[in-house]
Formats: sequence, C-alpha cells, structure tokens
Amino acid sequence: MRILELKELSAELLAQIPSLPALDGDPPMGIGQIRAARRSGLPYSDYYAVYAVEDGRLIGRVETSWFPFTGPLGRQTVVGICDVLVRPTDGRKGGATALLAEVHRREAALGREWSFLWTHRTWGAHRLYERLGYADVYSPPLAIRAVPRRDGPRRPAPESWSTARRTEAPVLEGVLAEGTRGRMGFVPRSPGSFSARFRLGWRSPRNHRLLRSGSRVVGYAHVVPVPPRSTIVTEVVLTSADHAEPMLDALEAEAAGRWLMFETTTFVTDQAPLLTRRGYEIHLSTHRVMMAKRLVEAPAGLIDPAAVGRDPAFSNHRGDMF
Repeated sequence: MRILELKELSAELLAQIPSLPALDGDPPMGIGQIRAARRSGLPYSDYYAVYAVEDGRLIGRVETSWFPFTGPLGRQTVVGICDVLVRPTDGRKGGATALLAEVHRREAALGREWSFLWTHRTWGAHRLYERLGYADVYSPPLAIRAVPRRDGPRRPAPESWSTARRTEAPVLEGVLAEGTRGRMGFVPRSPGSFSARFRLGWRSPRNHRLLRSGSRVVGYAHVVPVPPRSTIVTEVVLTSADHAEPMLDALEAEAAGRWLMFETTTFVTDQAPLLTRRGYEIHLSTHRVMMAKRLVEAPAGLIDPAAVGRDPAFSNHRGDMF
C-alpha cells in the first residue's frame, strides 16, 4: 500500500476519485469539482488530501482542512479531518489507519498541536479513532417540539423575516462574525464561506432566513424542511441575545403544524431557558461527537479542546462541522 497526495495521482487514479464518496452514499465528486472547491477559498490544507493506493486502485482517502480554533488564551491553527473513506471491500487492510497516520505525521511536522474530526459514537470508526489517540471533546445539543397549528402566522414584530438571496452571502457572513465575536471554537469562520458554499451548490440561499430589526439584519437561521412533517434548523446566529425570542417566534410560525428541531447549533444551550419555557425537549448531547487528538506538545498550550467544548462561550453550528 502506498500513500500519495492529490498531485501525485496518475490520470487513471484521478478517474477513480468520484467512486469513493459514492460508495459512502454521497454525490460523486471528480477532479474538476475538487479543483473548483480548492479555488473557492475554503480552508483546505495545501495538500488537500492523502490517498491509499494498492494494485493500481484507490482504496481510500482522507481530506484535510486548516481551521483557526480559538480558546480562552488565544488562537491557533488546527487540522480538521474532513472525511475518512475506505472502499468497503478493503476495509480491513489498515487503510484508514495508514492514511490518518500520514496526516498526523505531516501536521506534526508543521507544528500543529491538535487534530479534530467529527463522527458518531455508534459508528465502528469511533473505536478506531479512540485507538489512534482521539478523545470525545464535544457533542452538539438538540431541542425538539411539535409546534401547534395557528389560525394565522405569528410574525416577529417589529422584526421582519425573509428568505436570503445569493447576493446576501456577505450579510450572512457579517452576522456570523458579529454573533460569534468573543466566543470560542472554530471561529472566525473562513472569509467568503457562505459565497463559496452557494457557488459550489453545497448550500442554497433559499434555506437561509434573515431576521431584521428595522433595516438591520440581526440574525439568521439555516432551515431544512423534511417531509412530511418536520423542519430542522441547523444554525441560528444572533447579533444579540435580545433577538432570540423574535427568532424563535418566526421559526415556529414557519414550522406551525410540524415538528421543529434544532440540531448542531449552540443556540440550544445559549437559549435553553427560553426553549424550556416554550415546551421543547432538550438533549445536551447526541450521537454526533467531535473528537480531538494532540499531535505535538506545545509550550504555549493555548487551547484545551475538552475544556473549550464545555465552556458556555463555545460556539458551534453546522457550518463549523467538517
């Protein structure tokens, strides 16, 4: 088995790239889409990914990104393991272990102190990551409620509620920057992240709602209707906690007659008292989990991922998951 990076792959191996995500139930992503993603400004590592090759076949790959991670004492760049994929027919050959070991080697050589990844506690991969030295450091909360139908929609007055347009990506970015200022976690998010995701088709502006107070946008939510009777909200960001109740009013009006579920957003922990008063069932952790592994000993010790994950100032939303 050889471990290669993207620029080392032959044309024959490049042609095999789309099948790897497809085997995991994701859309195929070929070299053209990869190049577009790398040009987008999203924070991929310089080498983008490493690939396991055996007998002229790609049998697995790991993608990587470099993110800022802010703790109480400062900020440092960490590596995010974005995706670990191995062909199911090659799952017991040590490919995932070899790929991750290569990433750890590269990142330690660059002086990266921490490696992060997201997984599920119930997946077999979780046990592999534990054997490689990763530990659980955070699990996103969840809040759920069946919202009753109403005679008429409840509108957030004097706030207004609208669907975002593609051209308002910078507005979303500004709300996120203001709403997470002084908080900890994977902040600040990379510049242009909303525009990049819209352009690549990974997100739609139609799923983003803007809350305005007068002419000023004071919050946004990422809303995903799930037929037949659910609405899932994966991000809620506010410039001030004063806008939490109008935001919830607007989301409940949109979800009237359906289940409304908040997941992967620290809006749940930020606004737990409000959600409790409204009758939401709150779970402070789920099967999703963020894991971290120390790669090198650093004298600065700017971050402790487990401590940051427990801190009320920790900020996390679906766009911070990789």
